Amino acid sequence: MILISSLLISYTLYWIYLEEKRKRRKLLSQKKSSEVLLGQISEHLAPFLDSFPIDEELKELNFLGMPIDYIHFGEDKVTFIEVKSGGSKLSKKQRRIRDLIKDGKVEFKIHQIK
Repeated sequence: MILISSLLISYTLYWIYLEEKRKRRKLLSQKKSSEVLLGQISEHLAPFLDSFPIDEELKELNFLGMPIDYIHFGEDKVTFIEVKSGGSKLSKKQRRIRDLIKDGKVEFKIHQIK
């Protein structure tokens, strides 16, 4: 009888543990989803903030979204802009693009369709 009671208690505790783990995963997923949505909204609002790195007219600013958020065509230079919110960091692909730009490995190509 003691063995059956111990097994029932163990099963119940294990079930409670699994249920709490599932709830926690769901909450973390919802939190992450909210953070992603807030980041996407921030990307679109960023050009209207005083801290945005482009002082020139925004009509030459183009939203790309992925993998880099904006490209600005200034009078004397082209600027790539990635908007980050909170503690987010550049992705591996974004770091690679940043490094290629820093190393001058950027090209301009024309594709003529006949």
